[in-house]
Amino acid sequence: MNAAPDTDVRAALADAAHVTGLAFDPETVLTRGRRVVRRRRVATTGLVAAAVAGIAVVAVELGTGQPRALPAGPTTTNGVVTDAPLVLDGTTFDAGLPRVGAGVTVDVSPTGAGQVVERWELSDGAEVLRTVVRTVPATPLGRASFLMPSESGQPGVVYGYALTGAEGPETGYAMAQLVTAPALATGGAGSSRGTLSDPTSRKAVGSVFRSDLGSTDPEQVIGIIWSRTRPTTTATPAVDWLADGAALRRGRAGGVDAAVVTVSARTSVLLWRDGERFGFGRRSGPLALKDAGSLQVGVEPHSVAAPGTEHDLAVGWVTAGPIALTSTDPADAFTVSYGQPVGGRTPFVARSTQSEVKGTVTVTGGGETQKVASWEFPSS
Repeated sequence: MNAAPDTDVRAALADAAHVTGLAFDPETVLTRGRRVVRRRRVATTGLVAAAVAGIAVVAVELGTGQPRALPAGPTTTNGVVTDAPLVLDGTTFDAGLPRVGAGVTVDVSPTGAGQVVERWELSDGAEVLRTVVRTVPATPLGRASFLMPSESGQPGVVYGYALTGAEGPETGYAMAQLVTAPALATGGAGSSRGTLSDPTSRKAVGSVFRSDLGSTDPEQVIGIIWSRTRPTTTATPAVDWLADGAALRRGRAGGVDAAVVTVSARTSVLLWRDGERFGFGRRSGPLALKDAGSLQVGVEPHSVAAPGTEHDLAVGWVTAGPIALTSTDPADAFTVSYGQPVGGRTPFVARSTQSEVKGTVTVTGGGETQKVASWEFPSS
């Protein structure tokens, strides 16, 4: 994003605070990210590569595995159960309050044959700056619809929406984060978010957002990631993590290779690669790692700061052959999910069946072997 992590999350929590009935401690949410940075790491052997946000690339050793065909990817979704075009509306402005600052209101209406009409109303406070109406293919699961500066007439600003799953005080609030690659968006003035709903039932099913890119090339926008959370009902304020999801920019052409891998009904991960560099994003933001091998692996550590956070993950790209993970601890086990091949490589996410990996893990694929010695810092 174009703001510092704490600043951006605090802005998202400020948005969430306006949702009726929603109450939680922002510091609890921020703790999750801080603890990942402070207390988790990847200990690697062999080649050492750059890491960002407390996530590191693992070392590369030549292996003897032979390339084999990868299995088909999973068919589960990230919490939304239909691909049918929906009637939707949403806004980044607070409902029932005077409009303040820049924002957007969007209405989506199906027209048949998989097409929808999108009506984007761009405003600065009460002043409507521009209205854009366009007919486009309906945005499927795992994709986000973006209104780019070339259409909005607003340099350095993008608008968008995506289905993120049920939201609201009862079912959780989604905090969406723009993803750009291979560089992070810098120099912008932050972002704003709102809820995308069924206008008849008012059931919230997604998020609508506005983001300033600053000096970042709009073509580097590849998608969004989000986390769905809800406050607990315990006496001590806390947050339950409900889901982590991702969606690629619909209609994107060129640029880095990117994909979304669905791990389960509650988790999907966005990955990208650009030659030696590759990355993936969740709440800690996109990550850039340098690795020239045929197996590229990074990890996302589990955090105990909030109940419901995802287990330890190994995330990456492979040229050929299924991924195999073995551990020195017999209790460790993994399930591997694959995405559709992009640019001659297949994206994958390996999920630990227990929350934290205990042993040294060997990852094999693409004729290479990489070792992950630990997902966690030693106790101080």
